[in-house]
Amino acid sequence: MVASGLAHSRFARAAQSADVPAVSRTGGAVILRAADIVAFQAQQRGPVLTRDSDSYDVVRRVWNGAFDRHPAVIARCTGAADVIGAVQFAARHDLLVAVRGGGHSLPGYSVCEGGIMIDLAPMQGVRVDPQTRVVRAEPGVLLGALDRETQAFGLVVPAGTVSHTGVAGLTLGGGVGRLQRKFGLTVDCMVGADLVTADGRLVRAGSDENPDLLWALQGGGGNFGVVTSFEFRACEFGRTAVAGGIVFPIDQARRVLDAFADYCDSASDELWMDPVLECDGAGHRQLNFTLCHCGDDASAGKDVAAIRKFGKSVRDSVARKPWTAVQSEFDRDSPHGNGYYMSGGRIARLVPIMLDHAVESITLPGAELGKISLTQQGGASARRPAASTAYASRDASHNFVVRASWEHPKDAAARTAWQKRTWKGFEPYSVGLYANLNATDSNVKARSAYGDNLDRLIEVKTKYDPTNLFHLNPNIAPRVA
Repeated sequence: MVASGLAHSRFARAAQSADVPAVSRTGGAVILRAADIVAFQAQQRGPVLTRDSDSYDVVRRVWNGAFDRHPAVIARCTGAADVIGAVQFAARHDLLVAVRGGGHSLPGYSVCEGGIMIDLAPMQGVRVDPQTRVVRAEPGVLLGALDRETQAFGLVVPAGTVSHTGVAGLTLGGGVGRLQRKFGLTVDCMVGADLVTADGRLVRAGSDENPDLLWALQGGGGNFGVVTSFEFRACEFGRTAVAGGIVFPIDQARRVLDAFADYCDSASDELWMDPVLECDGAGHRQLNFTLCHCGDDASAGKDVAAIRKFGKSVRDSVARKPWTAVQSEFDRDSPHGNGYYMSGGRIARLVPIMLDHAVESITLPGAELGKISLTQQGGASARRPAASTAYASRDASHNFVVRASWEHPKDAAARTAWQKRTWKGFEPYSVGLYANLNATDSNVKARSAYGDNLDRLIEVKTKYDPTNLFHLNPNIAPRVA
């Protein structure tokens, strides 16, 4: 509280001396009067930052280093009351709004240029009831913290594959990961949420209260407001899984992928397979066949032995490990501050021409630090009816992702060009896009992301955000009266 108070006084002195230029919801220029910002700060518990604030440059940074944006105002929220105040301030001044949870948005939606950044990172509470298996998580919680708290009771909420991803963005987009074949998507375990709407009201979304809103939040993204609390029903799991990577030389990649495609037909729900064609910064290519098996030793041993026979490996890290260790294995490949450009889609089935294209593409110039993954879907996530949540394309057999990355801005153009060429070869086979894994809004047409659920989502959007205040997301435009 002492540090917060100091931040408040520093801000107040700076803000009283100058108005702040800003960007409106529709992209126009507006001026925030110094007195209005000071009044805003006075009502907030968390600090409000402008460019003059000491911590401004640290707080505005997000995971994807491709984006270097400068909000006019950053509202660091400590609870629902702060979020209400920030949304009301944004609406009153018709500001461009970015909402940051974990800051992991690929297109950089967590931060905006000239608008207000509603920063939920300080809200990091997790509560687990081991009797009911109900887990409540605030929107600043990262997946690593969610795993640690649930694992204390031998429970798990199925989530993503990088532990520094935010719970909020992952959940609102659907939530694919290592346990989706066993337990379903993150949204399949989501049973409630509290949300601040565009008019500044705190509402509850649950099966018996605003069920239309709960349904929309289960895959419809951040279109409907700012979630201040998520409620999940955790699954009984234990504390370990068999996981790791089996690395095959690139000259074996095509044969290994054929074997993978065949094995998918008989794979149990306990097995998750994610073969990744990758190239390091020095140009070394390989196929890293990553997997996770959440069954017993006998069934895991059988599946792992079969996969090891797909080719002659050069490295093998598959072993039984603590679940929290499994969930952080991809962290080192997705460091904060690198630039990223990525597209992700769903396919009905693997076809040879796609595998040919994948193997050829990873050998081309510009692939350095690039990845092409072909993740098996199905299992429990496919058995839910398509209309049961807003998340679409449950019947897809695989999710494919093409990712470019760079450490230095000088490499951005070549790496991004490689990604776009590679993606173009996959695009004809896509049956829908996973909104969480696409780098630009131009990739994510609403129908391709939300499928047959789009019309219902438009109705919910129109009800809760008729002016499209929350549009920095894979956007669902409200119906025009």
